[in-house]
Amino acid sequence: MSWNNITYLIGERVKIEGEKKIGVITRIDVNKGVIFVLHKRMREQAYPYPEALDSGLLKPEVTKR
Repeated sequence: MSWNNITYLIGERVKIEGEKKIGVITRIDVNKGVIFVLHKRMREQAYPYPEALDSGLLKPEVTKR
C-alpha cells in the first residue's frame, strides 16, 4: 500500500459504530497499527488500523480521492 492510499483518509469524517456523533480521522500510525479518531468535545480515541475499517467499526465518508 502506498503512502497516498493511506493518507487520503486523514481529515475525513467517519461514522463510528455505537457513537451518535461523527468523528474525524486525525492520524494513522501504520507501524503500530493504530488509527486515531477525534470525537466531539476534543476526545481522541485509537482504533486498530486495518481491522476497524475492514470490520465496519469505522465507516469513512470519503469526499476526496
